[in-house]
Amino acid sequence: MIHPPQLRQRLTAVATAGGTLALTLALLAGMPYILWQATGLPWPEHVSSLTEFGQRLAQPVSDPLMIDLLALVGWMCWAAFAYTVVRETIWYAAHLPQLLRDRHTHDEHVAALSVKGSLGALCIGTLVVALIGLWRPQSADAQQLSSLDEARLHVAAAAPLVPAPARQDAPSARASTAATRAEAAGLGSERSGVSGQAEAAKYIEYTVIEGDTLWGIARTHMGDALKWPRIYALNKDRVQSDGGRISDPDLIRPGWQLTIPVARAATPPAAPAPDSAPSSPSAPPTQGAPAGPTPGQHAGSGHETGGDHTAEESDRADETGTPKTETEPGPAAIGLGEAGLIGITAAAGLLAARRYWHWHQHRLREPNPQTEAPSLSPLVDRAAQAAHAATRPRRPSDPEALLVPRIPPQPPRPTGTVTIGVRHNTEVPLDELAKPGGCAWTGPGAEGAARALLVGILTAAERRRPGPPDVTAIAPEHVAESLLPGLPAQFTALTQSADTAEAIRAAEQHLIAHARTRDEQDADPEGTGPTIPDTTPETGPGTLLLLAVPDATHTGQLQALAARSRPGTLIVLTLDAQLPGAAAWHIADDGTATHRDAPHQSSGPLRLFHLTPQAGRDVTEVLLTAHGQRPRLRILPEPRQHAADEHPDDEHVDGSAEPETDEAPTRPHAVEVARPAQTKPVRLHVFGPITLYARGQSDPVGTNLRGEVHEFLALLAAHPTGLLASDIADKLHLAPGSDQNALKNLRRAVRRALRAATGATAQEFILLQGELHKLHPELVETDLSDFSRSLKEAFPASGIEEGWSNALSAVQDALAHYRGPFAQGSDYLWADTIREHFAMKATDAALRLARAAERADVAPRERDAVLALLEHLGTIHPDHERLAQHAIRLYQAAGRDDAARHTYNRLKRHLTDLGLVPEPATQALVTPRTHARRTR
Repeated sequence: MIHPPQLRQRLTAVATAGGTLALTLALLAGMPYILWQATGLPWPEHVSSLTEFGQRLAQPVSDPLMIDLLALVGWMCWAAFAYTVVRETIWYAAHLPQLLRDRHTHDEHVAALSVKGSLGALCIGTLVVALIGLWRPQSADAQQLSSLDEARLHVAAAAPLVPAPARQDAPSARASTAATRAEAAGLGSERSGVSGQAEAAKYIEYTVIEGDTLWGIARTHMGDALKWPRIYALNKDRVQSDGGRISDPDLIRPGWQLTIPVARAATPPAAPAPDSAPSSPSAPPTQGAPAGPTPGQHAGSGHETGGDHTAEESDRADETGTPKTETEPGPAAIGLGEAGLIGITAAAGLLAARRYWHWHQHRLREPNPQTEAPSLSPLVDRAAQAAHAATRPRRPSDPEALLVPRIPPQPPRPTGTVTIGVRHNTEVPLDELAKPGGCAWTGPGAEGAARALLVGILTAAERRRPGPPDVTAIAPEHVAESLLPGLPAQFTALTQSADTAEAIRAAEQHLIAHARTRDEQDADPEGTGPTIPDTTPETGPGTLLLLAVPDATHTGQLQALAARSRPGTLIVLTLDAQLPGAAAWHIADDGTATHRDAPHQSSGPLRLFHLTPQAGRDVTEVLLTAHGQRPRLRILPEPRQHAADEHPDDEHVDGSAEPETDEAPTRPHAVEVARPAQTKPVRLHVFGPITLYARGQSDPVGTNLRGEVHEFLALLAAHPTGLLASDIADKLHLAPGSDQNALKNLRRAVRRALRAATGATAQEFILLQGELHKLHPELVETDLSDFSRSLKEAFPASGIEEGWSNALSAVQDALAHYRGPFAQGSDYLWADTIREHFAMKATDAALRLARAAERADVAPRERDAVLALLEHLGTIHPDHERLAQHAIRLYQAAGRDDAARHTYNRLKRHLTDLGLVPEPATQALVTPRTHARRTR
């Protein structure tokens, strides 16, 4: 029985063969007939020798001579064509067996010929290939086994995937079991026992029907659409019934046969096939030979040797193409290379401090187009991103996911907890040091471990902000300064005492406070009485770490305090020297701790967190900035004097920047703005929610795209010059080894969605140049690129005063694209820095206009336009103090005191939510002194 797809293929072959035969005969027979009738023989009638022929050529050119010459050229062209036809006929006859196996032999032969010699090959080859497709036996639907040895290795498969009744109802989609071949290369002497050793596998034979895709076939028959590269790898070299092969995984034709691997079962090997030729076409489908892999390839490996899908990708398709259930916990520590090791709990504190860091950077920074806002150190940014990944909600395994993310770090310990190291990939809490008699750290890694311990205490306090810390530390100033230089004497959870004696007295007071708390709790179990200062009803005074270097004068006092060390109350830790009765730990360079009293610990090895001095400075600078302070030893007086000289008229209140000093945003919200005219087939919006638009359509497209596709598009939009595959994998936190397969799936998803939305059939919306990925600049436009282009046009080098109207218009155009934060509503690990960067660009532009409007006499209409921009950004960034300052001054200049007061109250409300208050310069704007400024 011939199925409809096969009938269409044969009709196509008949038409191709007939057309090619007619063209060939027309060229071979028709061309000489036309030349004979038009000009006769090409040799002149009255020329009998070469001498006469030369004399004839020396005569003036006449029309009859020109006709004879043209006829001669025509006969020569026909003779050359006839020669190539004869030559190619001989070649195709000699290579007929190869053509029967692989029709692409014809394409490769034609491609190797020159232009003048390819016409005959094209005619003869097309005719031969068409005839082969017309008369090919039906047994060619399955590839033959290449050798008798492989026939002996033929292993029967398990039961068919589709029952017999189902196959009878749907003959065009029949599925039958096929066999698997053991790898022929390298078997050697193992062949004799291969029937009992070869791994059993299941394969089915599938006939492609109209509308099928490798993606859909893999999802239906393999249970996972991401396993489609395995089907492609098994069938890409298989010659189909029409002589074609799967050269493009996006193009499969109805009627083609595909071998599909299904889940392997731990079944005993089946009996080998008999040493006979493959079954005839009339044999049952279960006896058909499968389309095996290429030589040197195992039937289930999915390896390939060429094409768009590399062997590495196909081999990993089954291993990394599907999200696996997380059976193992992620890492509990974050390696920082040579900078040291930090725990995920401390990294969570850096993540909490990062928002305050951005806010204070904006408060201290002036909008200067020549300088960029300072950025987080790579060390802190890496730790914050890891904490971000660890604190995101765990998502269940999704078989439809297009990529495999890395296993995220373990969740951090509860808020307020301090950890000191890792043991068996689990963070060890600070109470490990609460040993009666204290604990002493010595060795080359003791200083780095102590530095990391203080950082852990400070970052734990950030997670408790604005509440009091659960764990505090006190250390003599010389000890704290050697570990974390630049900190003030009292900074959040760390207190620096003048000397060791003062630190001991503070520890004694802490013990007294604990004793009083216990007594009050015993006397007032309901907790209705007054609380002791520096305590909370829930936790009391908390835990105090006393860090000191013992000396002969204070050894006795430290020993007495260490004897009272216990969890939740007091911990005494000494460096470089051991107190009598203290637990001695030797710390190696990599943080490995060895107990001298018990070198072989039954609980397992402990590796302490540790940081280099530079890493400690990076962390403390972030923490200080998050509290609006500067490191004492990092800021020199010269730059401060220079900054003051630049603006001699600026007013400073209590050391804070004056109201005219502007800065950038932190966290935006979307504002409805009309969509600009679209000039390219696809427009991508990344300010606000990520949205796609197709030209000519008012509604968004691609709304059903998966979240990872939107993230991929936003990442490319943020880097218009392109990103390398390795950088994309790092930013998307892809699992090791899965990047190529994941990127391929992302590109395919974008291609399908945008082609369907635009009606395009061949365009690639993502350009792939080697390993470089970028959005096609001729097909995709973004609001981000329009925003950046308008800002470049806003401020000429000559200054705003000479081009005020142009600057105002350009900034209005730019902020029309700025509808909200970059990738609003997303939780991408890489997006925070980009979000802050573009927020800074937007607010800087508005603040520069506002400053110019305050210092120059501008028309009320232009002042209202600047106020509209400030209000637009104030809605997006309600906690941006510089925006509020300029808006208040402009409202007051316009006589709108109520609007100025409303702006101040809105700012104050949002800062209160952060545990902050407006700076004195902002508060002064709404006092009665502002009336004098307005009437000035």
